Formats: sequence, C-alpha cells, structure tokens
Amino acid sequence: MSTADPAARNAPCPCGSGKKYKKCCLAKSSGRGRVVRRSRSAPLHLYASTLVLAFCSIVYELLLAQALSAFLGNTVLRYSVTIGLYMLSMGIGALLAQGSVLKNSVLALQRVEVLLTVIGGASVMSLFVLHGLGLPGGLFSLAAHALIVVIGVLTGLEIPLLMELGAGQGEEAGNVLGVDYLGAFLGTVAFSFVCYPRLGLVPTAFLVAALNAVVGIGLFQFRKLVPGEQAGAHRRWIGVQSVLLAALVTCLSFSGQIGEFAVQLYLRN
Repeated sequence: MSTADPAARNAPCPCGSGKKYKKCCLAKSSGRGRVVRRSRSAPLHLYASTLVLAFCSIVYELLLAQALSAFLGNTVLRYSVTIGLYMLSMGIGALLAQGSVLKNSVLALQRVEVLLTVIGGASVMSLFVLHGLGLPGGLFSLAAHALIVVIGVLTGLEIPLLMELGAGQGEEAGNVLGVDYLGAFLGTVAFSFVCYPRLGLVPTAFLVAALNAVVGIGLFQFRKLVPGEQAGAHRRWIGVQSVLLAALVTCLSFSGQIGEFAVQLYLRN
C-alpha cells in the first residue's frame, strides 16, 4: 500500500482497527517509513517486558555489589561504586543505541537479552570461581567492575530499544520510561526482602537470568516488526533463548549443590 496514493490513504487500515489508513497506522508511522501493525496485546506485552527487564538489571547490579562486599569488604563503598558505575554505563549504552541498532530494534534487543542472560546468570558464580583461583586483588576487582560496566551498558541499550518498539506500537516513550523506573524500584525491594535473604546470591542470579530469557523468548510477540529477510535470524535468537532458559532451569534445580560449591571456593582463600 503506497502512502502517497490518496485512495490508499482512505482505504481501511490493514491492522484491522476499522479506521482509515491515514488516521491510524499512517499517522503513527509518520517519519519512520513503515506501516505500524498494532496488536491489541502488544502494549501490555511491551510494558510487562520493560518492567521485568528493569527488575532483572538492577538485581544483577545489587548481586554484584553484595558479592563484592563479601569478597572485598566495605559495604557502603561497594554499593556506592556499583550504582555509580551502573548509571554511567547505562548512559554509554543509551548513546550506542543509534542508527542501524534502532532500525533493527527487535533483533538488537534479542541479542542484548541473550548477552544479559548469559553474563548476568554467570556473574556471581564467576566471581566465586575467580576468587577460588586466587586471582590477585587488583585483577579480581577489575574483573568484577568490568561485569558491572558490561551489564550497565547492555541495560542502557535496552531502554532506547524498548522505546523504539513502543513507538512502533503507537506508545509514548514516557510511558515506557516510567514502567522502567517502576521495575527498577521493584527489583531493589525484591532483592532486599526476598531474593538475598531467602534465596541467596547464586540461586537469585540463575532465577533473574531465567526471567531475562523468558522476556527474550517473548519478543516473538513483535515478529511483525521484523523485516522479512531477518525473520530467520529472529527465530534463531528465540531458539537460543529457549536453550538458555532450559539450562538455567537445570541450574536452579541444582542450585543447592552449586551454592555449596561456591561457598567452598569462597573459603579456600
């Protein structure tokens, strides 16, 4: 359907809303060069995904801050530096979300979620392993803070990509940002009162990474925004996330044994 054809502009919108094309998807896609096909469930799915992803990212950082407190001491310093680095890294990630990254927002977000699932899920256990191997204090601190920065950059990439998906569904960017802040708040509360005191560091990392994987699989909801030539890649990323989710569920089922192994590594040095 050509947006320059007056007859096409007055035709029923292909999204099934019952409105004329010019008053529905054409208006919503102005300046983007594409037709927006809006699913009724898409806004709810978008906001739920945003909430969960913000929840996951802040919990990853709090996990690292608490782990560093255990390994290096000085809890106030560890939390302060972690949150400061996290905010800085988010800004860097947001700056990287330009050009082709935003143009292919669904695939870009899928890649980000795969990375967060792997890095976030393995973050705490990797610190125990590095500590158990006797890595010198300076190198250990550098590796730990590198994890903080990487997770922060990936989180910073998430927000513009989610806003782009929201724009593709006719949603306001401010709404997406507001839900993101809410998810971060819920993550801090859940970590403080449930995750850390009742589950522990290692199981929490596995659980949160599994939530990340679920959201990554759920990006199938936005398949209509994926260009036809990239549909195969979109399905492959869904498959990768499915495998990761299965692996994390397995890790959760053995989290007791894995946690005990982590404690032994901690006590080794």
